Amino acid sequence: MLTRLAISNLATIESITIAFGEGYTVLTGETGAGKSILIDAIQFVLGAKATKHQIRSGAANTTVEAVFDLNASQEARRLLSELEIPADGELVLRRNLQASGRSRAVANECSISQGKLEELGSNLVNVHGQHDSQLLLNPEKHIDYLDAFGQLEPLRTQVADCHRQFTQKLREKKELHKLAEQRKQRHRELMEGIDELKSARLVPGEEAALRQEHTLLANCEQLALLTGSVSEGLYEGDEAVLPRLSALVSPLKEAAAIDTSLKPLLEQMDPLRFQLEDLYRSLNSYASGLEDDPGRLDHVNTRLAQLERIKRLYGGSEEAALATLKQHERELEELNTGEVQREELNKQINQLAKRLHELATELSKKRRRAADRFDRLIVEQLRELGMTKAVFQTQIEPLENQQAGTPLYSSQGMDKVEFRLSTNPGQNLRPFSKIASGGELSRTMLALKTILAESDPTLTLIFDEVDAGISGALAERVGYKLRALGETHQVLCVTHLPQIAALSANHVLVSKEMQQHQTYTRVTPLSEKEKVQEVARLLSGIDVSDHSLASAEEMVNRGRQAQL
Repeated sequence: MLTRLAISNLATIESITIAFGEGYTVLTGETGAGKSILIDAIQFVLGAKATKHQIRSGAANTTVEAVFDLNASQEARRLLSELEIPADGELVLRRNLQASGRSRAVANECSISQGKLEELGSNLVNVHGQHDSQLLLNPEKHIDYLDAFGQLEPLRTQVADCHRQFTQKLREKKELHKLAEQRKQRHRELMEGIDELKSARLVPGEEAALRQEHTLLANCEQLALLTGSVSEGLYEGDEAVLPRLSALVSPLKEAAAIDTSLKPLLEQMDPLRFQLEDLYRSLNSYASGLEDDPGRLDHVNTRLAQLERIKRLYGGSEEAALATLKQHERELEELNTGEVQREELNKQINQLAKRLHELATELSKKRRRAADRFDRLIVEQLRELGMTKAVFQTQIEPLENQQAGTPLYSSQGMDKVEFRLSTNPGQNLRPFSKIASGGELSRTMLALKTILAESDPTLTLIFDEVDAGISGALAERVGYKLRALGETHQVLCVTHLPQIAALSANHVLVSKEMQQHQTYTRVTPLSEKEKVQEVARLLSGIDVSDHSLASAEEMVNRGRQAQL
């Protein structure tokens, strides 16, 4: 609820501060006094587009501050919480516009963007007037009104949750589809790699053994010559070592017989001879094992070439290639799991699609039932407001889909809702945006707000020119509607009609005066006595007669005593 408004240097307003109370408040004054400036100020501080031409002549900037009681505005508190703006039951909005055209806004001394300010403002105040871009003119909002009337928000929340899950799964499926070809290509690469690595039958240490064998096979003839020459030098040649060593044993034995101190040296001779004999036998065995095998050498060369290729492609070593094989097998398993995941995802999408269709169908049926009651009540309200020939219809159509016969869903269900109105006999039902009369539009909004009073979360409603084209008893009925709406909302109404003004709980007079060739707008809350005087002025004009005063007092007293 708006509790206070302070304006500085806006159009003809130099500086004013006005307090607003609960219930139904009217603003009256001569044409051009500045009533619309007050509405402009409220819209400005709530994020409406601002131009430097709004700044009072001679001033460097304009500032508007509005204070709201948030205790009953749950949605506004939620948005402030999301924006991390502290709000302990009260919100102070202040917006400043410089002559350069730049503006800055703060909410409880925290900076706020114009976009977020507009969003916040839409939850605080609804302005309904002939030239305003009203919610009623936006067909996208009509579905909200209908659902609020039918108390369908819980079911609609279920639809929105299901639709969110459904669209999320569709996005996941789209991503999987985009990756499908990549997965197929990767699957082929992995299979080729796994087949090649498995067919290689890698064994750790095999390459080292093969390279050693390759060396032996490639140098078989030379090894035979070299080891043969050693064998010949040990035993078989003319100058062989072993026979000569054996011949040296006898002289050393004779010497040891003469000098026993030589026995240790003699004892060293036998181990030498035995070692040389073992060496000779080992060399003969080695030489006999040497075999020139070109076929085996070709096989070793082929195997080594295969291992070299495997190493080059899969990590640079046998160990790395074996690790790559395991990695490929794991990745292939994950890819196969991905296929299972896609099947599971399709299953979930089908289940969610079925659930979404069921919920949206149920919501659509309840909307149509609610629309019948809603239309009847709106027509009744319009007739009470003087639109006796009006026809109101809530048009519900399925959402459009390029694929004929395929239902289309949104977070709001499967319906497109638009209000249609015919104000005169023989006139076709038309969208609200095609209604030329601002008074008709305002009265329709008044009728709608009367019906939706209990469920409308926007607590401050401003009606501008709601009295356009009406008078007499009809104006009084409009006044009673506004007063009734003031029981559940804060209602501000700009009017020129005494019948509407007389029924208000609070009355504010907007006037202007000239001082030193400057125009100043003044705002004055009226007492009960002053209110009667102003109603009398609305009745008779500039010259207020005793008869006008008596009639005005009667109207005010009748309105005060009347039961809603």
